[in-house]
Amino acid sequence: MKKSPAFMSKALLVAISIGAITSCATSVSGNRAVAEDGRKIHRAEQLDEFYLEKTVYVQGLGTKAALEKLDREYRSSCRKAGEVPLDLTYEVPAGYERPLNFRAGDNFEHAVREIAATSGLDWKRRGNVYQFQVPKVSRDNNRLMQETLSVPPDFLSRVAGGGYDRKWGARGAFEKRGVSLDPSTRLTVVGSRFHVETRSPSDRVMTSGMVDSMVQQIPLQYHLSYRTFEIPAGQSWTVPANGIASDHDLAQLRQIPGVQEYVPQWEGDTRFDDPSTVQDFGKRLRFQAYLLGLGVQVKAEFDQTIRDGKPVAIVAVGQTPDGGTRIATKTRADGSRMVLAVTPTIIDATGRPVRKSR
Repeated sequence: MKKSPAFMSKALLVAISIGAITSCATSVSGNRAVAEDGRKIHRAEQLDEFYLEKTVYVQGLGTKAALEKLDREYRSSCRKAGEVPLDLTYEVPAGYERPLNFRAGDNFEHAVREIAATSGLDWKRRGNVYQFQVPKVSRDNNRLMQETLSVPPDFLSRVAGGGYDRKWGARGAFEKRGVSLDPSTRLTVVGSRFHVETRSPSDRVMTSGMVDSMVQQIPLQYHLSYRTFEIPAGQSWTVPANGIASDHDLAQLRQIPGVQEYVPQWEGDTRFDDPSTVQDFGKRLRFQAYLLGLGVQVKAEFDQTIRDGKPVAIVAVGQTPDGGTRIATKTRADGSRMVLAVTPTIIDATGRPVRKSR
């Protein structure tokens, strides 16, 4: 494993090569490769689906330092989510040290896009390498470019990172973010229309890239379903070691003689991070979840008010694949067992599943 991030000069480029633990995949779980130590392995193509544990705030950092901070949070999130971090490299033009100030977001590749747009740089990813480039200068570089873009109602507030004052105008919102605009650039926002006039290729890339980044922020929520099983005393069932039950595991559970499955009438859509409670005929489920890595970090607490005069409580907690089922078991004094199974599925505002990797 390499040590701290290193910046290496290559002509006009500064390359950041941040090492990661490399492991050979020895098995496959569902549609994911698994390393020898049990961690999941993701591909660079999935980084636009990778969610960070903490939002990355860029405060007074240049482009290189902002990417370095983002990569540290990516690696920390991999540890929390049980993922093998990729060995990513960032190639940044020299001289981009102007302090930036903004909220980069909690989706990894969205944060990369925000850093590039705020810096006025083009970017692309080739394999594990993110390449940032100064916009190309053409013969008609001095030509006045005009563009009108559709933006959300809170566009300028989001550009400024909150605390936006209307007297600043559009230009002031971008300057608060740390953007240095060309004197030729004129920005106006009327309703949902953002009009840009500029002779600067860098400003054109910055403004259009920032709008694209915000448009691509799809509001996400999750659909949660749960069920419980009662396994009679004397019956055996092997609980999956990682706490994630496949369809085959659940089918085997249902085939156990005397097993009883309780399927509640409730299934619901819930916003991430919001704690929720569902009650149903003496049964209560309290749950909360947030996006992490390529899945969901979920905590579900189930309690049943009465069973032979004694309350029963069980907790399922941990990293769960999108659309996967996390289980927890509780053995009672009489040898019977209770199984809680919870399934979170990431959906968009219309209720449709969004995960491309599934």
